[in-house]
Amino acid sequence: MQTSNFIGDAVEMCREMGFRGALLAGHVGKLVKIAGGMLNTHSKYGDCRMEILAAHAAAAGLRAERTEEILRCVACDEALRVLREEGLCEAALARVTEKVGFHLRTRAGEGMEIAAILFSKVYGELGRTAGAEDLLRKIAPFF
Repeated sequence: MQTSNFIGDAVEMCREMGFRGALLAGHVGKLVKIAGGMLNTHSKYGDCRMEILAAHAAAAGLRAERTEEILRCVACDEALRVLREEGLCEAALARVTEKVGFHLRTRAGEGMEIAAILFSKVYGELGRTAGAEDLLRKIAPFF
């Protein structure tokens, strides 16, 4: 199913339709917003991508001047370049990915497995939330 910007609504619809699980695969530029609790990712509702990335990067140990550089980035791939240069990409994205999983599980509620895989067109796969491998194994026979 394609969700467009309405990720929260899509998760709720899946739950209401009796889905037992859902695996979301998406670009970091959209899914990083979920890490901040935004489940409608349309830019007219906010664009906090760099603020979320900068906060997680700083918490992972990124120096203040490089954190400021992330805040000035236009695209997530630019911010990822900074994180890679500083050797903090994996640590910062682990934090982001964990928060994505938290917000998806909160929206899905009990009784529905949900996970996500984050990717970048430049850097490839960036992270998987808890449960992503299990859901991949379950759906693999259908592809």
